[in-house]
Amino acid sequence: MFQGETSGKLFLFLVSGSNQLDPGKAAALTGEPLKRADPRQIRDETGFAIGGVAPIGHLIAIPAFADETLLGFDRIWAASGAHDAVFAAEPHAMVSAAQAVVATLAV
Repeated sequence: MFQGETSGKLFLFLVSGSNQLDPGKAAALTGEPLKRADPRQIRDETGFAIGGVAPIGHLIAIPAFADETLLGFDRIWAASGAHDAVFAAEPHAMVSAAQAVVATLAV
């Protein structure tokens, strides 16, 4: 989760654990510079605490972006609402459920 420096809006980025989000690419997609999101805002708008933010099921619609490399996996794992809980999904199903835009996000 990142936050727009200008708008304050939250953005969700889905990236493989073996990759790192490229901040420049992410900012280009959102149209504004990004910063680490405020933990209280994350909880208030997603219903989840940092470390357990699921890619789906947020309290409000949050723009989501998925790195294209996720689609190369048979199965991906994501947080499921708690720091110690995850779930598995087929990548295309996850991207669809999260209503994520697929893009090149990794460094």
